[in-house]
Amino acid sequence: MTRRRAARRLLTIGCCVVVTVSGCTFQGLNSLALPGVVGRGPDAHTYHVELANVATLEPNSPVMVGDVVIGSVGKMTFRDWHADVEVSVRPDAVVPANAIATVGQTSLLGSMHIALDPPVGQPPTGRLAPGSTIGLSQSSTYPSTEQTLSSLSAVVNGGGLGQIGDIIHTFNTALSGRQNDVRELLTRLDEFVGTFDGQRDQVVASIQALDRLSGTFAAQRDVLSRALHTIPPALDVLERERPHITTALEKLGTLSNTSTQLVNDTQADLVKNLENLEPTFRALADVGPDLDRTLAYTTVFPYGQDFIDRGVRGDYVNVFLQLDLTYPRLKRALLLGTRWGEKGAKLIPAPGDPWYLNYTFTPLTVGVAPPPDAALPPAAGPVLPVAPQPSPPVSPPAPATGNASIFAGPYAVAPAPPADPAPVPGGGG
Repeated sequence: MTRRRAARRLLTIGCCVVVTVSGCTFQGLNSLALPGVVGRGPDAHTYHVELANVATLEPNSPVMVGDVVIGSVGKMTFRDWHADVEVSVRPDAVVPANAIATVGQTSLLGSMHIALDPPVGQPPTGRLAPGSTIGLSQSSTYPSTEQTLSSLSAVVNGGGLGQIGDIIHTFNTALSGRQNDVRELLTRLDEFVGTFDGQRDQVVASIQALDRLSGTFAAQRDVLSRALHTIPPALDVLERERPHITTALEKLGTLSNTSTQLVNDTQADLVKNLENLEPTFRALADVGPDLDRTLAYTTVFPYGQDFIDRGVRGDYVNVFLQLDLTYPRLKRALLLGTRWGEKGAKLIPAPGDPWYLNYTFTPLTVGVAPPPDAALPPAAGPVLPVAPQPSPPVSPPAPATGNASIFAGPYAVAPAPPADPAPVPGGGG
């Protein structure tokens, strides 16, 4: 009897210990691998998904790819303020390498699941290696039915949805009787938007120029700071000198009134003087193209600007000077325009000129004449005159003083033969 009681006592204590120990670690049936769950074989592939909110997700919940169940949710742990969910899938299932994890409901009142699908609009690429982890940046959770209904209730009851009627009524009251004004406003607004759109390039250019101006201001920040510190003292000086400035402006007004009165009084004389000056100004305008060259030549007389540009080199001058003071040159140049000038006078060649040897007269153009001196021995054959006959001048020569004639040649002048006396009318013979 005593042994039976002791055995019952030990059995009771053992059951209590087993129940107590198992009760501390038991988390319900979902914590165990239930029969028929997909992806729980010994060759199943395991992945880890980090979720910020698991909602009502439970272990053994389905894992789908393209709305096809390929596995189930395993152990769920809490780590670094997020959930680490272990996912087991069939070994023949392909999880895309670009898959993202989303937690949602299978139906409106159905269970939760995890979907491992590529992003919307992107095709699946590659295959996710077993043991990989899908991070928080690649996971999200859809709102549950309770969250959706509570949000809708907040909008309907405490939000602005109930005030839409009041808004529409107030808007109708504001537009009542003002349809034409509103229509014109919309028309002008459409024109303004069209014009603004047509000048979009100018607006962009203005914004870019404003950006460059702001950059310039930013680069000149120190200068602007000094200017802002310098301007107030300058304004103080202007403030102190304001009476003097006011007096100066008043005097300037008095001067302006006096000038206006003077101009009004002398208007006719002023106009007459300007009309008299018109021929002078017209003459200056006529010689305008040559006036600047004349003034420029006056500043460098007797040289020319061309000589200054080509001859003067620093502190020395390149000069090749040929001074011709012969009488024909003076007649053609310096004395031209006077009574001694002669346009086109024949120049005398200088020794060394190419045409110096040709400076002679053709004897065939001169007739035969007796020798000037009878004491000379007679010469055999015809005798040419010592001095050649001058060629006809281009222009009439200036009258010479006295009986001596000027001859521009290397020979002396032969005396002219005496002229026959003119017959006396009525004389005897």
